[in-house]
Amino acid sequence: MANSSDRKELKASWKPKAEVPSLSLKDVAKHSSRNDLWIVVHGGVYNVTEYSRDHPGGLDALAEVGGTDATSAYEDVGHSEDAREIMQSLLVGHLEGAPKASDTSEDKTPKVQVVRASPNGDGEQKTSSRLLGPRIELAAFAVGTAALVYFVRHTNLTIPSLPRSMDSKHSGSGGSFLQGFLLASATAAVIGVASVRYLSNVVNFDVDFSKLPAHKTASEHVPSSDYPTGVLMPRTYRKFALREKVELSPNGIFRFVFDLPTPTSTLGLPIGQHITIRGDVEEHSVTRSYTPVSNNRDLGRMELVIRIYPDGQLGKYLSALQPGDKVDIRGPKGAMRYRKGMSTHIGMVGGGTGITPLFQIIRAVCEDKTDNTKISLVYANRSEPDIMLRNRLDQFARDVPSKFQVYYVLDQPPASGWQGGVGRVNKQILQERMPAVSDSTKILVCGPPPMVNATKNNLIDLGFKEPGSVSKMSDQIFCF
Repeated sequence: MANSSDRKELKASWKPKAEVPSLSLKDVAKHSSRNDLWIVVHGGVYNVTEYSRDHPGGLDALAEVGGTDATSAYEDVGHSEDAREIMQSLLVGHLEGAPKASDTSEDKTPKVQVVRASPNGDGEQKTSSRLLGPRIELAAFAVGTAALVYFVRHTNLTIPSLPRSMDSKHSGSGGSFLQGFLLASATAAVIGVASVRYLSNVVNFDVDFSKLPAHKTASEHVPSSDYPTGVLMPRTYRKFALREKVELSPNGIFRFVFDLPTPTSTLGLPIGQHITIRGDVEEHSVTRSYTPVSNNRDLGRMELVIRIYPDGQLGKYLSALQPGDKVDIRGPKGAMRYRKGMSTHIGMVGGGTGITPLFQIIRAVCEDKTDNTKISLVYANRSEPDIMLRNRLDQFARDVPSKFQVYYVLDQPPASGWQGGVGRVNKQILQERMPAVSDSTKILVCGPPPMVNATKNNLIDLGFKEPGSVSKMSDQIFCF
């Protein structure tokens, strides 16, 4: 549960489909083991036992607050945009005496309003005082202009004459022409300033940054260089039809291709970010985040490579999908937004399905001839058939070896012919394969929590700066 979100929004999102029991802290304390883990957050009691394997901080982070009211820890660490939906599906009860969502509606939340103090202290500026400043400014400008004109006309300042060819078109000397020009310019400036001031007052154009509201709801599509315009909506689910579903490996790896609204539609996903899929599983709404392997160059389509776990909460839903079915998807989401020149050399450590956000960046770099970023990838899996996107990774390594290198590590390598690493990603492998520590290098890590935590600790031992509990773009070690 990383990044920021509003406490009030979490409370408002707590709308269980059925009544849940009222529980005491003693009841919650009975569920504090690593195999039976409950926590309390903002009055809701959540069973996070199954979710612990997906939690960015791993099981240990949740076990520390198991069986207790973890609200403070939850707020201190922060939480992701997905947290509200994920936690709603894990709700098992309500803490005795804690206010329910209906008791803490947004309408009852105190509003904070910032106003400018007025001279009479009533928090509202009168029209006369609001206009006094501009009027003084205008008067000062007029007096200064008059003084300038007087100076030009009544001093013995010698002003060079204009060339004779130009001077012949005007009566008088070049000096007289220049004096007239200054007088006309000053007069026009005074009239112009006065007109602007008057128009500003008439249309109430008196706006500055301090008068803007502290927060204004953004539109669903936010066009900017970092947030490309596309069909995705960050806060609203849209339905996308499944075009194709292909089994890539007998161990549960599938490719899903979804149609965008039109053949020329752009997904609108910043490089390094992900989307959320929502599905109904046994009358409960379940959400999971995935990173597409397609990008904004792939018009009209979105492609996902997903490993479906038979016991996964969303696995049954994804397994049952057939071409033509429509799926609820929203995004973009996530703290990483890759941009060219972010680092000169990026090291990557991926495990299993954690390759997808890394692949998105690899593809962006390798397909952009103007991007000179170097990438070194260490990709760990249990066995050779588990390696996802291998053909495409190997193709990039062949096409642009000066920019991309990959090193595979397997727990269970083939009996013969394997030339990659064996076992787990250890400190030695990292030292050999990752870029040296410098201000221009960054390490990206994505995979199972135990692997992520071990890799992070090894990187710190090698001299990389320890990241915070919530990953930020500025971190030298960024964990997805």
